[in-house]
Amino acid sequence: MRDINFLRLYADASGLRIMLMANRLTCATDRERTLHDWVERILAEFIAFTRSALEAERRVAFNLDPEQIADLGEDLHNHHANYEYYWCEEGGYDLWDVVPLEMKEFRGILGQIHRSLRIFLSAWDLVLPAEDPLMEVSPPGERDPSDEDEERYEDLFGVDDDEEISDYELLHGRDED
Repeated sequence: MRDINFLRLYADASGLRIMLMANRLTCATDRERTLHDWVERILAEFIAFTRSALEAERRVAFNLDPEQIADLGEDLHNHHANYEYYWCEEGGYDLWDVVPLEMKEFRGILGQIHRSLRIFLSAWDLVLPAEDPLMEVSPPGERDPSDEDEERYEDLFGVDDDEEISDYELLHGRDED
């Protein structure tokens, strides 16, 4: 197992989290904010993990009890294994697959996270909001109160507000004579 500098990982992750949070201020859609929040949550978990690993290193370095050295060494070894086999292990559902190409700054931050921390960002359990509709379309026959052309609805939908329509005509259509 290689030597892992958890202090450097902690510093890099903290800086990248600040960059990510600053970049979130430029988000225009719920999708962008959700993606930023997702990565920020992962970085916060990674920062907590590196703090725990730094604490394990400190306990090993300042241990004066020879009976505890094996337990403390095992704890530190577990942190090393956790980093290599959990954080760095690539999964099948990559976050890059759901990030739109238009989010260039965000994709740049993801690249820096991958290069600096070497961690895999999974999109597993990520729930993205529904896409925003480009425009609202009213159902056929529904009048727009701001529309001044009343006759347009009659021409398009064959409905005249003054004329009574029976239930039979609604279901089966009008009988043409």
